[in-house]
Amino acid sequence: MKHHILTYSLMALTLLLLCSCGFGGGSKEVNGRDSLYTTDYILDLAITRPKEALALLDTAENLKIFNSFESNYLRGAVYYNGQSHYKMALLYARKAYADPEARHNPQILMSVLSLLADGCHSTGDYASSVNYCAEGLKLAQQTGNINQEANLQVTWGLNLFEMEQLDEAFNHIDLAIDILEKETHKNPCYRLWDDLCYATGMKLSLLIDKKRYDDALALRTFINKIIRGLTEAPDTPEGIIDIRRCEIDACYSYLAYTVGNKALADSLYQSVMANPYSSTSDGEYLRIISLFTTKRYDEVIHHLQRLKQYLQETTDTVNWDYIDPYLRMEYETYCKKGDWRSASRVQATMLALTDSLRKRERNEDALELAEIYKTNEQAQLIAQQTTSIQQRNIYIISSSLFLALAIIYIGHIRKVNRTIRQKNDAMVKTIDELMAYKDELFIRQGENIRLRDEVQQLQPEPEDATKDTASTCLITEKDRAIFERMNYIILNRRLYLQPNFNKKELLKEVHVPTNKFAALFKVFAGCSFKQYIQDCRLDYAVRLMREHPQWTLDAIAKEALMSNGAFYNQFQKKYGMRPSDYREKKLSEPKDESDTPALP
Repeated sequence: MKHHILTYSLMALTLLLLCSCGFGGGSKEVNGRDSLYTTDYILDLAITRPKEALALLDTAENLKIFNSFESNYLRGAVYYNGQSHYKMALLYARKAYADPEARHNPQILMSVLSLLADGCHSTGDYASSVNYCAEGLKLAQQTGNINQEANLQVTWGLNLFEMEQLDEAFNHIDLAIDILEKETHKNPCYRLWDDLCYATGMKLSLLIDKKRYDDALALRTFINKIIRGLTEAPDTPEGIIDIRRCEIDACYSYLAYTVGNKALADSLYQSVMANPYSSTSDGEYLRIISLFTTKRYDEVIHHLQRLKQYLQETTDTVNWDYIDPYLRMEYETYCKKGDWRSASRVQATMLALTDSLRKRERNEDALELAEIYKTNEQAQLIAQQTTSIQQRNIYIISSSLFLALAIIYIGHIRKVNRTIRQKNDAMVKTIDELMAYKDELFIRQGENIRLRDEVQQLQPEPEDATKDTASTCLITEKDRAIFERMNYIILNRRLYLQPNFNKKELLKEVHVPTNKFAALFKVFAGCSFKQYIQDCRLDYAVRLMREHPQWTLDAIAKEALMSNGAFYNQFQKKYGMRPSDYREKKLSEPKDESDTPALP
């Protein structure tokens, strides 16, 4: 994720430039004045306000302002750049490519080919993307379109990179860089310099991805030259220089930390912090990346919370771009801090959003495909169905008040039950994911303890340091190791299933300073020792329900040393559903021995 800081920003800008380099048609007039229904205006809206752009296209089609080719091309551009809906973008782009109107103007066809090449690359169809790149390059060379030629060379290189043809991939990207560099000597305009920045940024990203750090560092001088070119270009938009400098400094700050050049990394980090763009809502993520790189995890969490609140207030956060990078960055930061409870909470949010997005995409795909392939026969069928519905509504309205109330009541009950059932299904999946995560964490803790013991045998701990640690209430890294060992022993030997298991019994197994015992559980488990044991028993009960869904709840509670009331209340409080609902769901699933939990 960190490897592509510079890449993501440059790709987004370049996609906008590619679309704005389109055919420029549709600039007709309505009612004697310039209309909003122009290709340039809709392409400008594609990234920032895609829904508004689609609404304008709907109206333009009704008014017959655009022909079918123009409409399909523009819809493909909006879906690709504004909504990242690559399947729909490819569907419309292919319809435009197949339209005879596309062959009447080479510039039009080249715009479509560029969209097809990018769309196929985004969906993983690299071979088709290469074919579209080859056709587009031939057309670009014939028409002398330098920008399109260079950008298609970059896309070709990205496809080859994914196909593990690394030398050829870098050859194509270097060719694009050479083309644009020569062109900037003839015409040092902003667009050429920014296209050159994009091509070089892609090369930098690929070099970092393959850990060719020396080559990546060697590019810095050339990138600084590009920044100077952008600065000197007379038509460079205000604020672009700050954006590009912030992106590059953040990228090289990470790279410098990776190769161990802390002095350079700290200097670049300070440059990112001082850059005005990093303090904006759009640029704050670069600040977060730099903080993460320098292991300032508490500051990362602070800025992420602020940025998430801003996004929740201003945008729809049920989207892939919110999950990755924002939630994924938050999850990785909590893991780095060792705050597994918070990491688990963020992971559960990511899973819930992912499930919602997949359902939404399936629904959107179905609706869009139904609209695209609708025929006159289907339209007549819909009209007949509408008439039938109206007649049925008249009959329902004329029915007795009691029957109407009964139908409304039944419908409400069914809706409530369906909502509860959907919520329970999602929670069952979340519980299973959480149990799998805890099992994996248990295995890793065991391995960490084994490795830590081997290291201690080779390097005995200094006596003075041990005494100092034991005599203070400050929580140290050694205390984390002590807690992990206690946690592993309790889970591995299932000590929580011993009726009389208590603090005294545990201290016989692991030496823990008395004044730190409660603090260790408060810090690393987030609860008291008593609640920790109850949580262990609840987890054990959940595993029993997964492994033996046919058991009664009374038997499960008894086996986990919990009363029926405590088992029910704690399960309901933690997961928001009844234990019986979870057990019924597991009973309805086919038994899979490979999924049976084997860990404590």
